[in-house]
Amino acid sequence: MKITLGIHVGHDRGVALIKDNVVIGAISQERIDRIKYSPSSNIPFDSIDKLLGYCNIKLSNISCIGISYDGLEGLSALNLYHEEFLEHYQCEYIPMYLVSHHEAHAYSAFFASGFSESLIFVADGGGDYINGKQEAESLFVGQNGKISCISQRLQNPMIRKLGDKRNYIIPLMPDVIKEANISIGRKYEQITYLLNLGRGGSGKTMGLASYGKSLINFKQEDFSDFNFSVKYKDILENVFAMATLLGDTFNTFIEKERANIAATAQAFVETSIIGLLDSVFSQYPCKNLCLAGGVFLNCIVNQKILNNFNLDSLFVMPPAGDDGQAIGAAFFAHCRHFGFKNKFEIKLPYLGLSYSNQDIETTLKSMNLNYSFFDDDDLSTQIATSIADNKIVALHRGRTEIGPRALCHRSIITSPINPNMKDILNNRVKHRESFRPFGPTVIAEEQSKYFDLRCTSDFMLFAADVKKEYRDKLVAVTHIDNTARVQAVSKQQEPFVHSLLQEVKKIIGFPIILNTSFNIAGQPIVESPLDAVKTFLTADIDVLVIGNYVLKKHNNLNDTVLKVDAL
Repeated sequence: MKITLGIHVGHDRGVALIKDNVVIGAISQERIDRIKYSPSSNIPFDSIDKLLGYCNIKLSNISCIGISYDGLEGLSALNLYHEEFLEHYQCEYIPMYLVSHHEAHAYSAFFASGFSESLIFVADGGGDYINGKQEAESLFVGQNGKISCISQRLQNPMIRKLGDKRNYIIPLMPDVIKEANISIGRKYEQITYLLNLGRGGSGKTMGLASYGKSLINFKQEDFSDFNFSVKYKDILENVFAMATLLGDTFNTFIEKERANIAATAQAFVETSIIGLLDSVFSQYPCKNLCLAGGVFLNCIVNQKILNNFNLDSLFVMPPAGDDGQAIGAAFFAHCRHFGFKNKFEIKLPYLGLSYSNQDIETTLKSMNLNYSFFDDDDLSTQIATSIADNKIVALHRGRTEIGPRALCHRSIITSPINPNMKDILNNRVKHRESFRPFGPTVIAEEQSKYFDLRCTSDFMLFAADVKKEYRDKLVAVTHIDNTARVQAVSKQQEPFVHSLLQEVKKIIGFPIILNTSFNIAGQPIVESPLDAVKTFLTADIDVLVIGNYVLKKHNNLNDTVLKVDAL
């Protein structure tokens, strides 16, 4: 057996396993420790143990290890982590290979795509250090199992955490920071902090941007190669000057122009990414493109790429952020240790843990909960009926999705046609901003009937236009800009969800459900049956479907507080 363990250390820590050229599992540490993003410089041993146990792999079976991290440099860190790993497990020597942050992103996307050759574009907040500077944007080419970096832009290192006001409030910003170069992804994060949307709030900025118009025209900016300059002060100086000219206090201006500032950040990212790729495709004739790095969780940017370039194939890594790093590290180490002979197999996105009906029933009985059991056919009918009745249904079935998007294995689902459902979900369950959209899940064979897609959208990574004739019908999943973040489900990929969508169509006329992540604000997506039950009992959710069991809130109201306290 050829078994490789991939590890990522930093924020969004995680692990992955490859066995004989097949990715057999991957999981994020946050799903285990229940800490959002699980940021730490420590090896995620909990995730390693969970994944090894789930895949029935012994530590002694591992042939090699790949490791990536965030914001480090050189072999000294590799040596330290190697020592820590061997010491923790008290095991015999296992070779460990270091892959740089942007290389790990590139490896994750290229080898998951299945392409024989491709350009690979990586853009994120920042990667590892090279000669005192930090990775910002990188272009790679993948061919015949080999990946090479052909262009790269570096940025100045942060002096403090980006959330420090001295990094995004111009009057507080020292000149040395103002003039420092910053990545495209970090610029977007910087403005996210300016908007008081917090750490990890880039998705909020994307949702808010659709309500505004850019305050700046970026079309004259030159992004024709990787030598362009973006500084910490850029955009922020303009915003501060506008507030001054209008005579507003800075805070008043930010609040008043919130949507327009978000739209400005979005326009900047779109213009810079499209400009760079336009230059890339003029130099390199390859018609396949892979994308990875947190920037490409931006569905609108991905859609713009589809619309602007005549590509044969576009692949966006579903865990495009650092939760995909461990997969890239595993691919890298496997190639280095064994050589590349055959393409890898990876069944995205369901690579995490699953739980048997026996495991689930044990949890439910321990809580003295009331539940019913249904076979798959009856279960899909039960769920479809609840959705048609405008019930909010939490769904916990099968292996956990890898990446930040819930794709119907750990999802909250409901009706896409109720005009009030978006506000109901935001207010009752998600407790989040009203401007944030919800995505539709649709059967794959009808995705182009309802949405203006140029390729299949399996992972909620494209913001396609909802076709005009359906916008006033699919109101709960149509954003203010008439787009929707689509997940298309084929019968081959997920037969149960596909069957559920067909049942929904029989009742409401559309093979579509509203789909959002099974969590509440500030918490990771649920992982275990216990996580699911906790969230169900504490959130205003009507129905919990967990495995083949159905729990209804009205049947479990008695002593709910005591049940939660016992968890």
